Amino acid sequence: MVRAKIIVSGRVQKAGYKDTVDEIAYHLNLKGYVKNLEDGTVEVVCEGEKKDIGGFVEKIKVREYPIFVESVKVKYSEETGEFKQFDIIHEKDITKATYERMDMAARYMRGMHTEMKDMHQDLGGKIDSMHQDLGGKIDSMHQDLKEEQIGMHHDMNKRFDWIAEKYGDIGAGIASIKDDLKELKNMRNDVKEMKNLFAKLVNHFVKE
Repeated sequence: MVRAKIIVSGRVQKAGYKDTVDEIAYHLNLKGYVKNLEDGTVEVVCEGEKKDIGGFVEKIKVREYPIFVESVKVKYSEETGEFKQFDIIHEKDITKATYERMDMAARYMRGMHTEMKDMHQDLGGKIDSMHQDLGGKIDSMHQDLKEEQIGMHHDMNKRFDWIAEKYGDIGAGIASIKDDLKELKNMRNDVKEMKNLFAKLVNHFVKE
């Protein structure tokens, strides 16, 4: 078990940094305190396992708006056992502490506004991209359907031409058959007439 005195500089006051440090210390089971100093830095004093304090030092190097840690100076010493928990020590000046909270809230609100604006822009870009992609797919579908319809029309026309050709052949065949039947009928009439003539000729010879 060791004790560490840490001085953090950068944008660490009026930014909610002490609350962040308090949360990290709580999860690492460290005991001590965090407070603002008059020179604009933040002081952290904590006690615990050295490996836990080493991880703590790395985690408090926050660079996420509105917090921006520029440097962290650590000095180790022997544990005293004076702390029962980890605390945030606020300024004795209530007005100053209140203004700090208000500034912190304003910073977070500006940060949230920026993030929401970026999200809207990103979402708008994605929606435009989706619309363009969907529009392209719809145009492609329309073109495919149009080509399919044209192909069907061509195929149907070919089938109708084929049917007409077939029926035309059948019609011509029927006409040919009719002509053949007519000619056969004429031949039968000629044969019948020849038979009659032959019969008359036989009768003539018989009578003589």
